[in-house]
Amino acid sequence: MFLKCEPNPHRAGQMTRAVFMENVPGQRFAIDAEELHKRPELLNAFGRNMYVRFRVLDALAYFICLLGFLATLAFVWWAFIPGLAICALMLAVNRKSAGEIARRAASRSVDNFRALHEMGCLWLVYA
Repeated sequence: MFLKCEPNPHRAGQMTRAVFMENVPGQRFAIDAEELHKRPELLNAFGRNMYVRFRVLDALAYFICLLGFLATLAFVWWAFIPGLAICALMLAVNRKSAGEIARRAASRSVDNFRALHEMGCLWLVYA
């Protein structure tokens, strides 16, 4: 479920969470899911309203976290723990789904593959 860390050569080797794709045996590509999640407007080329979708889901995750902290003040001291866990899990799922959307788009079309590479979100991983 969780993404693996991989250095992104487009960002001076900065570590990032990535989704991996293998079209031809021996050629493995990484897609920067973290950057796509931080900047969902990059995904608008691959589907409608991706920016709105990810921003709303992230806002919902933070709202659940806030409700957990408010429940701590109003009811029991430990109520923030489930809210924080749900928030972290939702953000991880959103990050992974951003990478999966890009992976599916790249495997569908050479133009999408090239666009992801030009964005700096796709690179060849050397074994």
